[in-house]
Amino acid sequence: MGLKDENELEELLGLFAKGYNIVFSASPPSLKIIKDDPDDNKFIECAVALKSSYIISGDRHLLSVGNYMGIEIISPAEFLKKSQK
Repeated sequence: MGLKDENELEELLGLFAKGYNIVFSASPPSLKIIKDDPDDNKFIECAVALKSSYIISGDRHLLSVGNYMGIEIISPAEFLKKSQK
């Protein structure tokens, strides 16, 4: 992990400590959105089940979706930019 990645991680953890929430779901829906890497569907499934606003990821398959049912799929750097507005 490079210095930039470490700084982003530290900043994200700081945001979560300030009240951003992480929640887990036991029974997400079964979706087939990402054909090139089906294992990535679990992230979208959980986000849909929890009515999330964002999926924060560096995964290119997830990022290529961009938005699913109003859930923005963005990189950590993009999330940090949005949180500072």
